[in-house]
Amino acid sequence: MAPPVVDLSKTLALATITADERALLAQLQGNLLKGHGRPRAAHLLLRFGHAQAGRDFLRALRPRLSRADTQLADAQRVRAARETGTALQTPLFVSCLLSASGYRALQVPRERWPSDPAFVEGLKDRQPMLRDPDHAGWEPAWRDEVHALVQLAGEAPQVEAALADWTAVSHEGVELLGIEHARSWRNGRGEGIEHFGFVSGRSQPLMIEEDIARDALRGGGSQRWSPRFALSQVLVRDAAVDDPAAHGSYVVYRKLEQNVQAFQQAEAALARGLRKLGAAADVALAGAMLVGRFADGTPLAMQGHAGLEEPVANDFDYAADPQGLRCPFHAHIRKTNPRGDTVREFGIAPAAERARLMARRSMPYGERRLDAQGRFSDAPSHGVGLLFMACQASIVEQFEFSQANWANDEGFVLGHTGIDPLAGQGGAVKHRHHAGWGDAQAPTLSQRMSGFVTLMGGEYFFAPSLGFFEGL
Repeated sequence: MAPPVVDLSKTLALATITADERALLAQLQGNLLKGHGRPRAAHLLLRFGHAQAGRDFLRALRPRLSRADTQLADAQRVRAARETGTALQTPLFVSCLLSASGYRALQVPRERWPSDPAFVEGLKDRQPMLRDPDHAGWEPAWRDEVHALVQLAGEAPQVEAALADWTAVSHEGVELLGIEHARSWRNGRGEGIEHFGFVSGRSQPLMIEEDIARDALRGGGSQRWSPRFALSQVLVRDAAVDDPAAHGSYVVYRKLEQNVQAFQQAEAALARGLRKLGAAADVALAGAMLVGRFADGTPLAMQGHAGLEEPVANDFDYAADPQGLRCPFHAHIRKTNPRGDTVREFGIAPAAERARLMARRSMPYGERRLDAQGRFSDAPSHGVGLLFMACQASIVEQFEFSQANWANDEGFVLGHTGIDPLAGQGGAVKHRHHAGWGDAQAPTLSQRMSGFVTLMGGEYFFAPSLGFFEGL
């Protein structure tokens, strides 16, 4: 077999990019190697009535799809404009993802489909292993077969105009099942936050050398944990296109509703319980015990209170906390990014642990009220949440492994840790919380913390190369 045109075992350096790497980026959809960065988005869930209708629609969509090289150039222009104080609006971002049922509806030969077995089966059929709720209880748009997801992202007026254009044009044979609206929320420092109020987007795998360098300038070194990941963390060859430059990525999409009211009540109850044991615990610390970070991003593994110096460091691991006395083993970020825990516990190679991580491209959905300081002032029990999107080279080895063996595993490391309070499904084991940060002699409080996040729908998708659309 001939070697790949681009070595996916390496990162990509834009300053020294080769002709083969340029060809890869020209065939690659955006939002895979780097997030699109737009503040608003609308995700159109589509179903093809017959193969020819789907093929015609996707061929017509092809000129509007955002190329990876164009997206990266846009990001560079935005950074340059920001440094000079110049206003600059990026163009509308457009991408298209296909499910296995979409490939089937388009009558793509089976040997030309993406081969990941989880993708081929689809998210609904993986429910027993993932312990997901039955899809009969999902939102209506997701109960049927979703063949394609078209993402429109930009400033609010851009997205609104694009949706108006969509409704003004007849798409014969293409049914719009629903639209998922998303928007970013930012705290007073301009950092992205999710609906529980915590800074989001930390610890992203970075595959572009320039992004790695900027991250190092913002957050210090990478002696304990590095954000550097090879292209192979996300990219695979597109089997439907003969061009060796044609690559794509598997995208896991899950609509996760967040019960903010229940989460805040659990934070308060945990804080009260810890104080009864003599701990100087407040709601901020209780929340950090569930998430693994304080709301401002300060890692609980580094200190027992918020307010770590700016920029908040991300160069840490759990080597100094092998018993989970600082950051509980059940904390969300420790469950989904163990940073050496499974290396110590199971003797696996560090690279094998890191190979499970995904490039997250999620956005919140739903509207909130803000106070004068720009903080959330309400606590909804439904209607808000996260449109979880994650790119990877293998759904089985990345998302499903992480979900089943880390987030859902009540034993995880050292046994009886409970499920991930945010991402975990099912579970009955109570979570153990130490009343003294880092104090092995402090009493513990056992309290089950779950039920704050509910799966409302989703699917496994593939982001085909641009050559796929041209060849239909």
